[in-house]
Amino acid sequence: MTLGSIPRSFGAAALVAVLALTGCSASTARTTGTSDGAGVVGVTLPSADDLAWVRAGDALSAELRDRGYRVDLQFAAADTRTQVSQAQNMITKGEDAVVLVPVSLDALAAAREAAAAEDVPVVAVARDLDGAGAFVAVDPAEVGRAQAEALLDDLGTAPATVAVLAGATEDPDAAARHAAAIEALAPAVAAGTVTLLAGEDFADAAVADEATGVESAAEDRARVLAGEDERPTAMLALGDAVTRGVVTALTTPDPDASPSPSPSPDADDAVPAPVVVGSGGDTATVRALRDGVVAATAFVDTRLVAPTVADAVAAALAGRAPSAGPALEAAAVRRPEVQAVFLESGWLDAGDL
Repeated sequence: MTLGSIPRSFGAAALVAVLALTGCSASTARTTGTSDGAGVVGVTLPSADDLAWVRAGDALSAELRDRGYRVDLQFAAADTRTQVSQAQNMITKGEDAVVLVPVSLDALAAAREAAAAEDVPVVAVARDLDGAGAFVAVDPAEVGRAQAEALLDDLGTAPATVAVLAGATEDPDAAARHAAAIEALAPAVAAGTVTLLAGEDFADAAVADEATGVESAAEDRARVLAGEDERPTAMLALGDAVTRGVVTALTTPDPDASPSPSPSPDADDAVPAPVVVGSGGDTATVRALRDGVVAATAFVDTRLVAPTVADAVAAALAGRAPSAGPALEAAAVRRPEVQAVFLESGWLDAGDL
């Protein structure tokens, strides 16, 4: 999901605007579809490491194939240069339209430049991109708000100390998610039932910069917080990668830690695990939800975006302005709902867990 990295988490809102453009790490690509002449649609998504984008890509490919298109689906390994190259190659190969979920605004700008002389419609899918024009599949503020409200529900009226962890410092979506979460927590903070032990300011909450992987940085931050004298009783992990990092920190030993002496048989100093609310439907997150490591996760089924994006592609190729599609809403999912939300829906297989 990095502006310097647009995060791959999802929220509520839908708006279509097609950009009719006249004109590192390893990536993944596959071309599938029919041969009945409807055309070829290139799709470049940020990363195959994020299950949300994998599921969205599969659903969009299936929807486009059902409408007669061939599909060139590629993943950019969260690298702007890789994605720019993918978009340029799609345009050079004469593909009829390109669907772009930009890793960064730079990737979107470069795709525009590459298509300037080719009259290739590009459907951008992301947040509003500062007015750049996009189908909005993500409202990070709604996801952050849903996470904070879920945490408050789980904490009840008991006093709690909360650590807030967010994504990268350069990421406006991470900042929007954090701002909404802090706003939702504000009444409880004012009432004295919640004390923000860490992460009240975005600069403090952000776990990574542009050069640091968010997931590993979140793991490191969570381990530090768990080792402090005043440990948080709850953690709000704002972002899918942040959530995965926190889960790793809470479920696996620290490989860099020195072995500690065994406690005496009479010792009674066990510290309760923090209440954790995260986001996403990654295998590790859902497994942690099932096992009680995570209390709730804010989830959006990204497969639902496929029909509206496919409509936008069809409209662009026909020279029409696309219409707005249905909103995708973030919902807090808890342990009893794992079977229905993630398994019965086909998002995950039972074997994944």
